[in-house]
Amino acid sequence: MMTTPKLIKTYLDTGVIMRGFQVGLEIKDPASDILTDSRREFVVSDVLKIELFPKPRFHKPAKELEFYERLFQKAVLQIETTPLIMARAIDLASRFNVASCDALHLSVAIEANVDEFITTEKPEKPFFQVTGLNFQMTSIYEA
Repeated sequence: MMTTPKLIKTYLDTGVIMRGFQVGLEIKDPASDILTDSRREFVVSDVLKIELFPKPRFHKPAKELEFYERLFQKAVLQIETTPLIMARAIDLASRFNVASCDALHLSVAIEANVDEFITTEKPEKPFFQVTGLNFQMTSIYEA
């Protein structure tokens, strides 16, 4: 009897998603490779929504908005901020000097119990100094 391999529950930061849109999913690129990886399932959040949706809605580039909406529609889990998520983010930002939105993304990923968090942040940023995370942090930063 063959078992189905466990999918990698993945949280992407805004930069990875935007880069996926900018390069296109047909292009060989780390962001597009991740977004089209059938071994992954994605977790999204209202924190991602506030970073991704306003500009394309204001400037009306339909293709960009559709790209983001498709990702949200196929996500296995959509997390909304809660007082616990916010308190954890404030703690992470205070203890590790992580930017506010980055701390929120990390807190959401902890709450969702993801396997991997993928970012476009430089590996030497405070983001990667956070200890005690229950998931793998991966950077696809390119200079």
